[in-house]
Amino acid sequence: MNNGRQARRVLGQLQRGPSTRRAFTLVELLVVIAIIAILASMLLPALGTARARGVSAACLNNQRQLGISVHLYSADNLDWLPPIQAQITGGESSWRSYLFRYVGQAARVYDCPSEKVESYASAKSRPSSRPSPWVLGQFVDGEIDIPSGIGAVNVHWQSGGAPPPFGRPAGYENNLCRWGQIETASQLILFGDGHSDVYGAYPRDRWWIWKELGNANSPGFNRLAQGDPGAVRHLRKANYAFADGSARLLAGERIPCNTNECWWSAKADPH
Repeated sequence: MNNGRQARRVLGQLQRGPSTRRAFTLVELLVVIAIIAILASMLLPALGTARARGVSAACLNNQRQLGISVHLYSADNLDWLPPIQAQITGGESSWRSYLFRYVGQAARVYDCPSEKVESYASAKSRPSSRPSPWVLGQFVDGEIDIPSGIGAVNVHWQSGGAPPPFGRPAGYENNLCRWGQIETASQLILFGDGHSDVYGAYPRDRWWIWKELGNANSPGFNRLAQGDPGAVRHLRKANYAFADGSARLLAGERIPCNTNECWWSAKADPH
């Protein structure tokens, strides 16, 4: 009986012939490719956003380091904050030279990784006869020609107005700032992304955030309305370092600057 069943099974297999494999059709391949393309289109923006946030975090860290360097500088200089610009032998300096040793002479701290063109660290250092053979971080006139990805705040820069955190000494507006003048450190911005040379009129000042439109000392400073490119660097926002050592990502049009409150001035109610 068993032998008969086995014989019939073998005979049935012989009648069916060898097994065949079914190949994919062209339509099926096209469907698979379309599905992969759709998934890729959904994932790439998410990956781009994640990468942008990572770069923004690196920029934010640089600004925190700059905020700390200001405190270190002030501790060595009778509570004064560094000038944003000053006269030196043979020309002018920028704030970066005053803080260079306090950031460990790491020029990259003055930059945001998102900014590929205006980069302080990638600028070519050129020889100078005084007082050092290099321009980066040194008190030589050529140093201010180098743009940087991060700017210091001197928004209300005119004499007699809202005192800025980084003023300029006698010979300019004579409005340098000391820590004792800062009324609300958690609401005073020291540094931010980019600069305010929106019209390309001040190529030597591309490391400075200021009020270009209207009366410089009046309320109403809005980086977005002014057209500062750095104000929208990180997903339509920008990084800012504050006098209390914190750093935040903010929308430029939401930063207060009115008759009751101004985050660009050492005085909490400056206007």
